[in-house]
Amino acid sequence: MKILIIRLSSLGDLVLTTPVYQNLKQLFPEARITLLVKKEFVPLFENNPYLDEIIPFEQDKGLLFYIRMINAGKYDLLIDLHNNLRSNLIRFFSKVKKKIKYNKAIRARYLLVYGKKRTEELKKHTVERYLDVLNQLTVKAGLRVFIIQTAYLGDAVLTTLLLRETKENFPDALLTVLSTPEIKEIFAQSPEVNNLIVYDKRNKEKGLLPFFRLVKKIKKENFDLAILPHRSFRSALLVWLAGIPRRIGFISSEGKIFLTDLVPFDWRIHDAERNLELLKPLGVKRLGHSGELSISVDENTKMEFLHEYNLDEKDLIVGINPGSVWPTKRWLPERFAEVIDLLIERDKVKVIIFGGKEDTGSTEEIEKKVHYPIINLAGKTNLKELIALISGCNIFLTNDSGPMHIAVASKVPTVAIFGPTTKELGFYPYGEEHRIVEVDLPCRPCSLHGGKKCPLGHFNCMRMISAEQVYSTVKEVLRTKNAYK
Repeated sequence: MKILIIRLSSLGDLVLTTPVYQNLKQLFPEARITLLVKKEFVPLFENNPYLDEIIPFEQDKGLLFYIRMINAGKYDLLIDLHNNLRSNLIRFFSKVKKKIKYNKAIRARYLLVYGKKRTEELKKHTVERYLDVLNQLTVKAGLRVFIIQTAYLGDAVLTTLLLRETKENFPDALLTVLSTPEIKEIFAQSPEVNNLIVYDKRNKEKGLLPFFRLVKKIKKENFDLAILPHRSFRSALLVWLAGIPRRIGFISSEGKIFLTDLVPFDWRIHDAERNLELLKPLGVKRLGHSGELSISVDENTKMEFLHEYNLDEKDLIVGINPGSVWPTKRWLPERFAEVIDLLIERDKVKVIIFGGKEDTGSTEEIEKKVHYPIINLAGKTNLKELIALISGCNIFLTNDSGPMHIAVASKVPTVAIFGPTTKELGFYPYGEEHRIVEVDLPCRPCSLHGGKKCPLGHFNCMRMISAEQVYSTVKEVLRTKNAYK
């Protein structure tokens, strides 16, 4: 199975999509997953264990170039995690059979910003909305499910847990079981089974002619899905010849070439539990959706940096990100300087300031106002280095920005300062260990992403946040995470 994911930009959004790749790989372990992303963001996904290929998107090549590339790639599934004009055009003109897209909740977000109306839809974090895309790949109500178990009595008994879990998760699905006469009573007594087909493969219906009669019979049932705890060649061939569109079985199946979804076969767990693994491709269990993002970190780069600046792993390192693409999302430089002084005076920390070339003005201003030596790396790191260096921090203090999500994905406790934007828009630090510093004002949020200036002219959402308030929050997180050595 070949899967193409489209998410061209931007930094924060790209970090937030990482759980999708992990969950997708667990749903389809044998699938080849390819990501189409802007060239400048390719380093973000280097060494990502869940991606098999990364296609750099270069705007000067034009959309037609990529549409032709996608069509030549013969993908089975296209997932549009961007859902903007460019990705919509690529999706529309591609010849991929199955296409699904991310719901951006645009209407709900506009209602919040311009009508101050909060809807249920905005209670979800953006990560959760990205993961909701995978629900489009799961079983829907009323589908016809075909389960084969024609082995022996013990196998039949151990399959009953699979039946129960399937019915509990998909109560409206119609379950049909194929069994042999010897074990039919096990399934006949099962309240989860809607229909039972008996196949006497060892006696009366032994041979090719009865087998093809069975194929014809199964084909008439128009099943949507087949689940095969039985790993025989014959079972896999049967569901393939019957034209069942989705066929899930173990990777160790003798007929795995006839299956659409292959699940790892782990001898270390009980057979009843192992059968439940067959439900993973249906989204029954979202592995990886535990509040944690994931990102690859170059440990060598991190260690080289620590050595270069005479930092030790025992040092308490605080990363500071005072920048943001939008001016209204930037807390005051002088307040950052106050917090840095408090942290160094009271907690003996080492401080590193991060930022792009466009942030050097504000970072230099902060550096001038601070009364102690700090490390200013603004404009001095590429994306790969930024990820590695942020991962070396004990805590990260930041505005609402892309580096904030990198810190979260790097498992660094994060304190984020929010002004014009709010949690309901879905881009807050994802995880219970992180904190947001904000003030409750009726004018918040004033925009979807932030703006160039405060529309009311007072900028109170940032001005009313004091240095002592931010310092106290940072110290609270440090204590909670036992960062003090």
